[in-house]
Amino acid sequence: MEPDGTGVWRDIIGAFNKTRPQTPVRLVEGPPSTDARENMYSTAFLGGRSGYDIVYCDVVWVPKFAAAGWLLDLTDRLSPADRDDFLPADLEGGTYNGRLYRIPAFTDAGLLYYRKDLVRRPPQTFEDLVREATEWKDADRVGFLWQGKQYEGLVTNYLEVLWGFGGDWITSDRRVLLDSAEALDALRFMKSTIGTISPRGVATYTEEETRNLFQAGRSVFLRNWFYVWALANEADSQIKGKVAFVPMVHGPGGMHAATLGGWGLAISRFTANPDGAWEFVKFATTPQQLQKLFVKAGRIPARKRLVPEEFQDIVRNARPRPRVPEYAQVSDILQRWLSAALAGVVSPEDALRNATRETRAVLGEM
Repeated sequence: MEPDGTGVWRDIIGAFNKTRPQTPVRLVEGPPSTDARENMYSTAFLGGRSGYDIVYCDVVWVPKFAAAGWLLDLTDRLSPADRDDFLPADLEGGTYNGRLYRIPAFTDAGLLYYRKDLVRRPPQTFEDLVREATEWKDADRVGFLWQGKQYEGLVTNYLEVLWGFGGDWITSDRRVLLDSAEALDALRFMKSTIGTISPRGVATYTEEETRNLFQAGRSVFLRNWFYVWALANEADSQIKGKVAFVPMVHGPGGMHAATLGGWGLAISRFTANPDGAWEFVKFATTPQQLQKLFVKAGRIPARKRLVPEEFQDIVRNARPRPRVPEYAQVSDILQRWLSAALAGVVSPEDALRNATRETRAVLGEM
């Protein structure tokens, strides 16, 4: 997994290893980049060997890994009580073709943070966001920060705006809708923020660049994930007690929507010890261990009863990204063309036209 900065995963693994010394788990810390770690898993699986017995698994990896036959089917291992306790959307995120391949650990969703000491009325629409961001930005503070670098984070930002305008990317029956008026409205909106309420550099930012700027008091609004809430309210934060959040805003024809994120644990089909691997997956996703993950790392547990009240509404309205085995390919296409449009290399119209054509070719849609 990514570097265990808080040490919480070493604590969880250490607790497991003390009680089950016959099947000890070893933590492999990889690079922070999600894409790089996905490639590490894929390379190991393509070699036809276990490499990793347990997969720390992003929600968008499941269709690809399961369709390739790389993951163990966990459907019959999960108890009815646990199935009822986990968030339905997060269980669905671990499912492919009706079978469960990933047990949720923590859930995540995009939301809009704002400076409650400045903004009098929380925004509901894109128009509200632009108005408030324009009013409160100044020489030292921008209006709105989001993640515009060419990577998966750009897709999640675009989807929340696209859904907010009433559009969609790829439907459950694999139809591509990027050539719609709503898709164009969403991209035009994102591009319109650059150099106005958002800095020109926003097209190169990821989560941490935007979080650090917002936490330093350098922005009125921030689109980011749940983890920012705990960090923004730490004792040394310059905006402690000055932050609130709302669901992402929407347009006239759309509604609030958050991109579903989150991670869980899957088991390699090539493992020599599936039962030992399952014992760890089961242990690490118990309420006690997930609560530890929340307290130490700010990660919201994927069990209904452990989700803090303030996040309940956003969790209920989180939407998954397309559940297609070709997800990595179609995401790369969308990232490239969105980035090109934001940089002014192509027009929004041409970007979406090209993205639509290439995506349909990958999915086999004429």
